[in-house]
Amino acid sequence: MTLVLDFCLIGVLIVGIWLFHRPAEAKYGNLTAAAALACAMGLVIYRYGIMHPFVVVICLLVGGVIGIWVARKITMIQIPAMVAFQNGAGGIAAFFLSFVELMRGAGQMGAINEMSGLVNLAVGSLTFSGSMVAAGKLAGVLKQTPTILTNHTRLVQANLGIVILLMLIAFFLPGTAAVVFYLIIFALSIGFGILFSMRVGGADMPVLISFLNATTGLAAALCGMIIENQLLIACGATVAASGSILTHMMCRAMNRSLYHVFIPEKAPEKPVSTMDELPENNLFSTGGQMTEPEQTIHEEMSEPEKETPDADPLKTAVHQVQTADTVVIVPGYGMAVAQAQFEVIELTRLLMDMGKQVIFAIHPVAGRMPGHMNVLLAEAGVDYDMLKEMDEVNPTFAGTDLCLVIGACDVVNPAAMETDGSPISGMPILNAHEAKQVICCNLDDKPGYSGVENALYQNSNTLMLLGNAKQTLGQLLEALTETPAAVQEKLTAQDETAGKEASAAPPMEKAVNRLMSGEKIIIIPGYGMAQAQAQFQVKELADLLESAGKQVSFAIHPVAGRMPGHMNVLLAEAEVDYDKLIDMDEINPEFSQTDVALVFGACDVVNPSAIHVEGTPISGMPILNAHEAKTIVVCNYDTQPGYSGVGNTLYDDPKTILLMGDAADTARELTAAIQKKR
Repeated sequence: MTLVLDFCLIGVLIVGIWLFHRPAEAKYGNLTAAAALACAMGLVIYRYGIMHPFVVVICLLVGGVIGIWVARKITMIQIPAMVAFQNGAGGIAAFFLSFVELMRGAGQMGAINEMSGLVNLAVGSLTFSGSMVAAGKLAGVLKQTPTILTNHTRLVQANLGIVILLMLIAFFLPGTAAVVFYLIIFALSIGFGILFSMRVGGADMPVLISFLNATTGLAAALCGMIIENQLLIACGATVAASGSILTHMMCRAMNRSLYHVFIPEKAPEKPVSTMDELPENNLFSTGGQMTEPEQTIHEEMSEPEKETPDADPLKTAVHQVQTADTVVIVPGYGMAVAQAQFEVIELTRLLMDMGKQVIFAIHPVAGRMPGHMNVLLAEAGVDYDMLKEMDEVNPTFAGTDLCLVIGACDVVNPAAMETDGSPISGMPILNAHEAKQVICCNLDDKPGYSGVENALYQNSNTLMLLGNAKQTLGQLLEALTETPAAVQEKLTAQDETAGKEASAAPPMEKAVNRLMSGEKIIIIPGYGMAQAQAQFQVKELADLLESAGKQVSFAIHPVAGRMPGHMNVLLAEAEVDYDKLIDMDEINPEFSQTDVALVFGACDVVNPSAIHVEGTPISGMPILNAHEAKTIVVCNYDTQPGYSGVGNTLYDDPKTILLMGDAADTARELTAAIQKKR
């Protein structure tokens, strides 16, 4: 029975952790895991009892009040420091437990229990001191750059060697005689934690945080081994394993081993910039002059569009934003420091209202802890689907009109690829330099925490808007909202161009061109597809578009077809991945960012009359917002009304291309035309 209860709680904990893999479910995962741990604590107390209940209750109350007070006071920018502090608290708690158990069970403990206790004296202590140093750096209390002592590596190695030797000696000594060794192990381990953490800084801080998270879990598991508690072993091992995996991912993102994170091959050579060093009256400036060798390198990396410098960089930035169709935003620690995430979201909404396609590029080590940018942007309410990881977004930079860098430096520094021997050499970066235009909204043009000059700033397609990111974005927003006429003029020009294109080419050719030039495509199936048994041809077309690098998904209206789930069944028969079938509520916000909405046999469920016309059989019915896409390709049998009898105004939209006829035949023709064009 004891094991059954333990495994049940462990199972609930694992379920909670599993829920973390989807941002929308993460908060439920957090609550589930917390409930499992609370139950585990209650179970342990039930089994072993409490010797001094008043002391325990008072400690719980004091700790609980302090925890609630800290949680309410902490801001999002302080989260990394708080995470580091919590790791340290776990480490020192593990040390005290191990110390007490070793003292209490001197000479009576099993060999594994005693060795676990000795190891935990060191692990708990180094976790505590290393975490406190990390928290101090992240909070700005300590110098944030790496501090390297003379013979630093040898000091670390000697310290570690002596700690291991002392643990072996203490293992064979009687309990009372070993106490002195326990205390020496504690002192040396504290020093070891300080030594290895003080030489880590800047972009490597997320690696340090995830590593300390793993050692905290290890310390908890060792505590479980000392007191022979399966729950504590399992929970601690889970934290240690997840922290280790996260550490590996962070190291891979930095393209270096954990050993070289703690013992760099080469120390940073240049100091970093600080907020205090910000010169006055430097809100806006253009990039600096290039030296000859750097210029050659940057011209080889990209061939940016030359543009005549404007006397006012802000006006140039506004013009570039207005003329861009695709925008990638790269957030960094500077955005967090300036607390500019809300202005970033406001700008994003404005850009989307202007008809631009906007996504965020997230570097794995951006910020000061894993997922730092994700947390900040989630706080501001950004749609999580807009956040793209480095491997996913990097291939798209070359086709991006504008990259907007906000407070990021090392993670977009091309020197990481072009220069050997620097602290960031070999680190994968976001390829912002490949975009047609780049606007950097950074505090200054000094190096980031790595100390390496950012070659991106010197590119001729880079515009520097220097200063506090929050103020810079505020001025950019103000300038953009003051020039709606210019925006409208551009949109009108685009509509006229599209209109001329529409009247010049056959519908099939126009549809193929739009599908080939688009990046995001949503397919809308309807009853006409079912009647034509076109699901297999539609699947073939979708696969072809995906093989061409397009993002393809299917929008499912709940009443499409003649029974609930009709479209799902048909597409499942054609072996369409179920994850690509998106329900109406989830996909409707995406249509405004979609290049092509491809309708196959659907009518009433995409008829805007349901929204705009009252008194019809479909008035008020929610529809799929295909009309918001940049282009709509309708592959229906004819232009007659659907079963509602209401004429479909989508057919009259200037953005709509009509391909009338049997849906299966149309899908085959589109597939053949695209294959021929490729």
